[in-house]
Amino acid sequence: LRILWLDNNTYGGQIPDNISHCVNLESLFLAFNELVGKVPGKLGSLSKLRILAMHRNNLSGEIPSSFGNLSSLEALSASANQFVGQIPETLSQLKRMLYLLLGVNKLSGEIPFSIYNLSSLNYICVPVNQLQGSLPSDLGFTLPNLEVLNLCRNQFTGPIPASISNASNLMRLVIAKNGFSGKVPSLKILHKLEWVGISRNHLGNGKKDDLEFVNSLVNASRLELLQISDNNFGGMLPEAVGNLSTRLRILIVGNNQLFGNIPSGLRNLVNLEFLHLGGNQFTGRIPGRNLTLLITLNFEENMLEGSIPSSLGKCQNLISLNLS
Repeated sequence: LRILWLDNNTYGGQIPDNISHCVNLESLFLAFNELVGKVPGKLGSLSKLRILAMHRNNLSGEIPSSFGNLSSLEALSASANQFVGQIPETLSQLKRMLYLLLGVNKLSGEIPFSIYNLSSLNYICVPVNQLQGSLPSDLGFTLPNLEVLNLCRNQFTGPIPASISNASNLMRLVIAKNGFSGKVPSLKILHKLEWVGISRNHLGNGKKDDLEFVNSLVNASRLELLQISDNNFGGMLPEAVGNLSTRLRILIVGNNQLFGNIPSGLRNLVNLEFLHLGGNQFTGRIPGRNLTLLITLNFEENMLEGSIPSSLGKCQNLISLNLS
């Protein structure tokens, strides 16, 4: 038996430890079931296993340290369970690992620094846990193949490493709802970026150069989402925002300390659907021209003046407009 595919059923009970007798097993799919209890440590003996998918169950206990013996493992997907404890440091022995997906559990402690040295990793997705600690300063060098870094809704602190700009394959940087602080580094080399989600941290220092990194995003021709709200960013919104990718659909800048006019170049972002600039100190007139695909527009709690642009009447998809 090389492939055991049991996804999307209503299987309950515990994972039987005699699966470990299937010594030639390469793929084990147990996702989207109702499995409970601890994962048998004996599964760590499956040296040929390449894919272990057990997300969306009710599994509990700790992730077995014996998983460090799964020398062929390329993907570990254990999201949306009830796992507790720390991420085993033994996982750093998995030199072929591409996907580490452990989100929406109750994991705590720090990610072992040795895991950041797994140069093969493409995805690190551990959102919605209770993880803490800081990111290593050489992150962008030790993870050159990183495509997705999703740490949102944890308790990480410290700066975003400047070396992140060396992870040239990065497509999604999602670290919202943590305690990251300091200046956001240049992202100039990250041409493949699609999502930048850094809202609800302590980033920025209330200074005029806080948003310099936005200028570095003009080369990200695939950018669809930029969320930087609820931080300490000061200064003006750079004119370069109008030169961001025309693929941009979501621009969330609210609840910072930004001032000055809203850049007229926003009209170039013709595919914008969600625009939130509320909770700042913007002055001048409300832009609206060309933004006909808007679904949500929020300019609340600013110091804008003038009339509401008639061009907003062309936004046939608009369901939320807040100018209070």
